[in-house]
This record gives sequence, C-alpha cells and structure tokens, in this order.
Amino acid sequence: MFTTLYEDKVVALGGTYALDGRVSWVPAGAIGYQPSNCYLLLEGSERLLVDSGLAVHSQEIMDDLVELLEEDGRLSMFFTRSEMDCVSNLEPIAGKFDIERLFTGGAINPFDAFDDLSRLALRGRRHQIDQKGEGGDSMSRTPEIEVAPGRLLTVESPLLRLLPTFWGWDASTGTIFTSDTFTHGTMDNPDGPRVIDSLATDTTTAEQVAQHLYAKYEWIPRATTEPLREWLADKFETLAPETIAPSRGCVIQGRAVVRRHLDYMLSALAQQQA
Repeated sequence: MFTTLYEDKVVALGGTYALDGRVSWVPAGAIGYQPSNCYLLLEGSERLLVDSGLAVHSQEIMDDLVELLEEDGRLSMFFTRSEMDCVSNLEPIAGKFDIERLFTGGAINPFDAFDDLSRLALRGRRHQIDQKGEGGDSMSRTPEIEVAPGRLLTVESPLLRLLPTFWGWDASTGTIFTSDTFTHGTMDNPDGPRVIDSLATDTTTAEQVAQHLYAKYEWIPRATTEPLREWLADKFETLAPETIAPSRGCVIQGRAVVRRHLDYMLSALAQQQA
C-alpha cells in the first residue's frame, strides 16, 4: 500500500521487512521493522520512479504502479545506486510498463542483465550520470532530470558514499532523496506508519542514528569526518528540505523533525574512537 508524501506530487511505495538478525545493513541487535522505499514523482501525465525497491516486495510495488500510472503506463526511472535494494524490480517493471528514460550512474548498464531481446531497445533509453568535476566538486553529465516542464529533479553525488551514489532534490515539494543515508528510522510493527512526522511521537535516538550509520559505513568512527559534516550541514542549510526520503527506513517529514535528525547525523559524524 503506497503512502502519499505530498499530494499529487510524491508517493512512497514498497513493503516492510523484519529486523530479525538477517538484515546486513542494520546494526546487530536492531529490532522492529523497516520499510524499503521507492518513490513515484507525479506531475500532470508525467511520472518518474526513484529506485525500484526490493525484489521481495515486487508484487506490492507492481500493484501500486498499476493503480497510480496513467492508462498508457509510461514512466521514467532514476536509480540512486546500482545496488539490489534500488534496482531489483527493474525487469518486472520494464516488462509491464513503457520505460521512456532510465537515469543511472556507474559503468554498469542494468539492462545488460536482461535475458530477452527487449534489452536492445531499452539500452538506448538510458541516460548516464557521471561523478566527475573540477577541484573536487561533484558535477554530472545529467545534473537535472526534467520530471515534467517546469519541474526538475536536481541530481548530485554526496560526499558520504561507498559505491557511485546520487541524491535527488525536488525543489517543488522540498523533498531530498538520500539513497542509503538517513536510513535509521524503524517501526514497531509492519503495519505502522512509514513516516516520522512529529517530534512528540518520534522515538529515534542519537545513539540509534549513529549505530545505523556505522553499520553501513563502519570506517566513520576512525575517519576524519569534518568535510562530511560541513558538506551535509551546508547542503541542508542551502536547500532547507521539508522531507528526507531514503531508500530504506522511515521517511522523515516536517522542518522540525528534519532538523532533529540532521543534528543526530552530524553528531554521529563527529564521534571519534581512540
């Protein structure tokens, strides 16, 4: 069941998984549940899907797309990373709907994994996003994706990453798509809300944020992280996002809640181990 984040503009799709010791990207001892997210951006008759979710949630995502897409079934896609929690459902989506454009980074063309001849037509619809620039800045061959006339998704590669990774900024809704960062939000039960939008009900702790961050980036406590903190603080001050939309974990929504979770993240990046 999808969740509307911004009416007629941004919808979150995907299912949930149990934190039962079998999930590699969460800290040991984590309990509860997490959503796996992909996001559909809507503008008039145009649709852009940010990531495609986990394969285990394929049927849920396909059912939601059938309900949300126009009758002609057209959409474009943008992958924030080439890892399986982002790209797993490309083939079933491509088999059901007409993919007009696919925006990806890195050297791998995800259509190359297809076994049928449809990949020959689909490969020509891929738009490459590069991580290259001058003076250490991150610039891309496709720095902006036109969702529809008058609405752009600005693409940037964050300093905090392992593999080629891209964030997306949707200024029209104040939503920043952060891929595998800010993935610490958990749920008490699989049917709970996938959005943290109230300071009063937010039970997230600074320790929880740090533990989830270190589970993916285990080197952070031993690294010089000041450039990461400065980049992140400046990015959020410049954009002033109202919604943080990660590829997994709860969506974080509302200026005050976003500020709290940013402070937790900056604190986690400031911790050093002797």
